[in-house]
This record gives sequence, C-alpha cells and structure tokens, in this order.
Amino acid sequence: MQASGSIRVQAVTSQAQIPVEGAVVTISTAAADGTRTLLSLQRTDDSGFTGIVRIDTPPLENSLSPDQPRGWTPVTIAVSHPMYDSIVVNTVQVFPGVTSVQEMALIPRGALPTDPAQTEEFTIPDQGL
Repeated sequence: MQASGSIRVQAVTSQAQIPVEGAVVTISTAAADGTRTLLSLQRTDDSGFTGIVRIDTPPLENSLSPDQPRGWTPVTIAVSHPMYDSIVVNTVQVFPGVTSVQEMALIPRGALPTDPAQTEEFTIPDQGL
C-alpha cells in the first residue's frame, strides 16, 4: 500500500535568517536509472516558504522497525535566486504521514572569497532505524 508525506521549503539568508522572497525551488526524485522526475516548481512567498508538496512514500510500517525496507522517499531540493548562491540538497527524506520543513540557508553572492556565482551541494546520508 502506498502512503504519502509532504514537504515544505523555506529559503532564508544564512547570515540573518531573514526570509528570501521569490526564490525558485524545485523538488525532484531520481529513478534507479538516473532519470529525474520534477515534482514541484514554485517560488517562495514573502515568508520564504513554498506551498506544501505531497510526496508518495513507502508505507508507515517500513519506518517502524530496522528490518524493513527504507521507510522514506528521497527527494532533491534545489533553490536559486539572483542575489544568492544556489543550493542543492540531495536525499532529503520525506516520511509517511509527516509534513517536513526543509530550511535552505542561502549565502548572498559575493559573500564568499571564491566564485561569485557558485552552487553549494549537500547530500544527506541514509537514515537507519
């Protein structure tokens, strides 16, 4: 039986935790063959939030004991805004029956001593029960 969870993204500045309005947020999944499926494309509101996105997940029972298959659905979230470096987070975990909020801390362009328009990329390791 298929279940669902949901996720919401909030974009903020990394220095002051101020919401970033108008950031472009994509949420996608990857198939075993590497092809990606776009689940959501949104802009953040004046509070830095996207709307809630429903994601298909494995059944809740998979999350209740360690001998079960993975109990969550991995998604990739990418955020971009012209005034900030882009950020990509891989393997964000969406659990059944839960609405998660993924905060994305954006760094203003030119704040780092490296390339002024770079993308930061992070991968969250698998969660074991």
